[in-house]
Amino acid sequence: MEEDQRSLQITGAFIRFVETGEESLIRHFTREELEANLLKHQTEKGHPVYEAIAKRVAELREIGRYKRKTEEKWEDRIIGFILGLIVALIIILLRH
Repeated sequence: MEEDQRSLQITGAFIRFVETGEESLIRHFTREELEANLLKHQTEKGHPVYEAIAKRVAELREIGRYKRKTEEKWEDRIIGFILGLIVALIIILLRH
């Protein structure tokens, strides 16, 4: 029953979003919630509310992908820095 209530909240927020364009109405829903809501309403494909939810899911996926790439880039930089230090230390030790 709680899932149905949440689904109604999501649908209601997206109806108001489609009417007003106010993004703050839909920002707090997670990708998982939105995907579950889409699964419940697959028969409504093509409806503006369904399409708005699908578009938001795609946006959240892209945001997640960007965050993962950024984290991976920092990890690679840190690993490269540490390896550089190790090589520098080995060179210094071998010279003495």
